[in-house]
Amino acid sequence: MKKIRNGRNPRYQEALNLAQENNVLAEKQTDHNFQTVLNLANIDSEIARMGGNLKKLVNNVIPRNDRLTDAYIKLAGRYSDMVNLIRTREDRIDLLERELKNCDPEHWLFAEEDSEDNAAEAEDEPEPDQEFDFGDDFKQYELKTRKPN
Repeated sequence: MKKIRNGRNPRYQEALNLAQENNVLAEKQTDHNFQTVLNLANIDSEIARMGGNLKKLVNNVIPRNDRLTDAYIKLAGRYSDMVNLIRTREDRIDLLERELKNCDPEHWLFAEEDSEDNAAEAEDEPEPDQEFDFGDDFKQYELKTRKPN
C-alpha cells in the first residue's frame, strides 16, 4: 500500500492504488493473450503441416492398398484356377483308371492292387519248386512284355 498524501481522502488514494494495480494486471493479461495467440497460430500452422503430411500419406497408401487388393484378387483367382485344374485332372485320371479297369482288369496298373488284395491268399498256398525246361527251341517263342516308363 502506498503512502497517502496529506489532505487527500484515503478512499480516493486506495482507488488510485487499485487502478494502478489493475492497469499492471491488464498489461500482463494482454501480453499473455498475445503470446497465446502466437502459440495458437504456431499450433494452427503445425496442424496444417501435419494435415498436409497426412494427406500425402493417404494419397500414397490408398493406391498402394488398391494395388495390393488387386494383386490378392489375381492370386486368389490363379489359386482357384489351379485347384480346379488339379481337380479336373484328378477326375479325368480316376475316370480313365475306372474305364481301363472295366476294359482290362488284368492290366499291369492294377497288378499291385490285386497283389495286395490277394496277399493273404497267396501266403496260404505254397509255391511249387518245379522248373520246366522245354529246351532251346521254345526260347524263340518267349513272350516279351514291357512296362511303359
